[in-house]
Amino acid sequence: MPPASYWMRLRHFLRVHKALFFLGFVLPWVVFGSISWSVVVFGGFSCDQPILLFLHQHATPWLDKLAVGLTVIGNTGPMVATTLLIIGGLLLRGRRSQALAFVLSVGGSMLLTQVIKFLVARPRPELWASIHPETTYSFPSGHAMDTAAVATAVGFLLWQHRAYWLTRTLGPVFALSVGWARLYLGVHYPSDVLAGWASAVGWVIGVQVLAALAVRQPPPKASVKAKAPPQ
Repeated sequence: MPPASYWMRLRHFLRVHKALFFLGFVLPWVVFGSISWSVVVFGGFSCDQPILLFLHQHATPWLDKLAVGLTVIGNTGPMVATTLLIIGGLLLRGRRSQALAFVLSVGGSMLLTQVIKFLVARPRPELWASIHPETTYSFPSGHAMDTAAVATAVGFLLWQHRAYWLTRTLGPVFALSVGWARLYLGVHYPSDVLAGWASAVGWVIGVQVLAALAVRQPPPKASVKAKAPPQ
């Protein structure tokens, strides 16, 4: 699909489903704002620690390996590598506007993660000695935010592709699995993970919607009328 056609179709889809995209953008930021307020003012939710302790009580060696593996795959390095591969593929196919939107979606979300971490400065949970410890700030979860941003951005790229149903399923499952791994390892509170998912989805949808509205539609080609034969 030519780049211009992609943005035209997405713009038309936005017009038809305005309420859907409004909720997709506004609702995640409302969720994120509510969680942030609770974390900054009250230190988080009362259910944060009980959920972590419940997961830890049901730990097994097999789940330990699974959680560490998901954490490694969902780390910043693999997510950046995945992003660069997708951007390279888009550029090779001449889809520069889509590549730029993907950079702003995923790269902007990753940058936003670090800014929020610095501003909130929430310490990591210390309920037990984690088998995969972390030393940076806890809120929001960078793993949850990065994986959700990549999954949402890829979903936009493939929203008209035949394999979209696969992306729509595997992307959220992967992001949810990585979020579970961070809780299982005891390095994030549930509010950290939920805030990461919400802010990533809200950011990516906002970027994609603005990109669809900003890319100009190419002018229609002038039709050449056949000259009437001389009388």
